[in-house]
Amino acid sequence: MSGMFPPVSGPRIFALPPGVDFIAELVAGIEARLEGAPPEAWAEVEIFLNTRRAARALETRLASGPARLLPRIRTVPDLASDPLLVPAGLPPAGDPLRRRLDLARLVRALLSRTGIAPETSAFGLADSLGHLLDELGGAGVDPARLGELDAAGHAEHWQRALAFLDIAASYAAAEGPATGDARLRAAVGLVAARWAVVPPRHPILIAGSTGSRAPMRELMRAVAALPQGAVILPGVDPYLPQDVWERLGPDAADHPQHGFRALGDILGFDPSTLPQWTATSPARPQRDAVISLALRPAPEASS
Repeated sequence: MSGMFPPVSGPRIFALPPGVDFIAELVAGIEARLEGAPPEAWAEVEIFLNTRRAARALETRLASGPARLLPRIRTVPDLASDPLLVPAGLPPAGDPLRRRLDLARLVRALLSRTGIAPETSAFGLADSLGHLLDELGGAGVDPARLGELDAAGHAEHWQRALAFLDIAASYAAAEGPATGDARLRAAVGLVAARWAVVPPRHPILIAGSTGSRAPMRELMRAVAALPQGAVILPGVDPYLPQDVWERLGPDAADHPQHGFRALGDILGFDPSTLPQWTATSPARPQRDAVISLALRPAPEASS
């Protein structure tokens, strides 16, 4: 197989606009790039999707015909448990149920001492701490840094909040095995390091993710730099001019396209100049253009 993509100087990233059938257009884009290729070319394509639901949708679409060999379809959350991808060296996985029970026990002890919330809320609060630990682990932030927060001079509820957060920091310090995004981040790091030494020559696609999670962004960065790697972003607004994209900084975090601007800053691409994965237009482009204009920052909308 000669490859799906010509060489590029930067990250290879494509976009699809809002309002199109993403799975259908993903398949159409692959078909266009493999036109005339031998039948086994499809089997060499590797596709990472964000969820099992998306993977099932892609499998259903491909099964509808025509007859062909199927690509390798993977989900990013399962990367840490895939022995074919992740080399030796990943720490053993912690037990999520055990973590939940341990955190609930610690939370219940805090609630019984302080009375800041009913003890019946222990499991809900433990789940919140578990999500926090996953977010910190995925971002590569040591939970011990929670202890550096200074609530002196703040309201009393900040003191209670710090006591609650201290449970997460103490638990992370005592427990070794990582779960959730922390383990996924470690797996992505091992895979990316291996690819940096021996880049795969077959096509590898990441499709349908907005890069909102740190491990996913790192995997996107690694794939977009591969000789035959590509990232296909969903729902990128094609009607935003470059000057509006430039204004979607931290102060515009509530804009629906802000995440793509932030992802562009991290991975090194300009969202306003992304090539389209296919040439298909949304069903109602005029409506989409009006919605895009209505959502722009106020000075642009009023001009």
